[in-house]
Amino acid sequence: MIWRLLFMLLFFPLAIQAQKTIKWNGLQLNAIDKKGRKQGDWLFFDKKGNALMQCQFQNDKVVGPRVFFNEGDTVLVRLTPTDSLEHFIFYHKGEKISGAFVQNEDRFRIELDHIPAGFGSAELAELKRWYAVKIEPVYMFATQNLIDYFSAAYYKANAIPNWNHTFVVTINASGKVTHVECPSRDELWTENLENEVFGMFYNMGRWQPFFDTWETRDIKITMSLGADLQTITSR
Repeated sequence: MIWRLLFMLLFFPLAIQAQKTIKWNGLQLNAIDKKGRKQGDWLFFDKKGNALMQCQFQNDKVVGPRVFFNEGDTVLVRLTPTDSLEHFIFYHKGEKISGAFVQNEDRFRIELDHIPAGFGSAELAELKRWYAVKIEPVYMFATQNLIDYFSAAYYKANAIPNWNHTFVVTINASGKVTHVECPSRDELWTENLENEVFGMFYNMGRWQPFFDTWETRDIKITMSLGADLQTITSR
């Protein structure tokens, strides 16, 4: 269970509290240090706020296993790869199945120490899906709503008109907005408006960074934003 795996967090040094963290169920998680590097235990979520994966970072690098969850239960533990092998433990109907993902050049296969009763093509397909899973960026790790942030930012703004625009936002590997582009600008676009709008993005709280295989990566998302505060993000 998630709580069992995160129990150790309660005993982390108090120094981590001084770092930039995300608060989730009373725990301070997903810390970055003063250099913007990911440190300690991290949780990644889906858009509904369900925990998907837990891992530990040291100076931006994943150390130790990655643990994947399904509705709060552990479904897969993936160990650090060695050469072409990545060992794992897959939980199937309460039974632990040890195995390995094997990648040799362009060939991929899954090896299991045993095939339990009821384990068929559907279960194998699920295991392949977990292997290929990529975790998308989510604002504030799904602990806060994007619409709430922009609602407050609009309320404080002075120069934002009643219009719709599309922005391309770059989120770096630690979840910070580092670049904003507005591909199309109309006659209402002014220097003051640009400062107001771009400031909204650059002052946002951290996003959940895009996680791909064994590391987080920079990513660009497209966001359509209008005065009605309806927001759409996509890859």
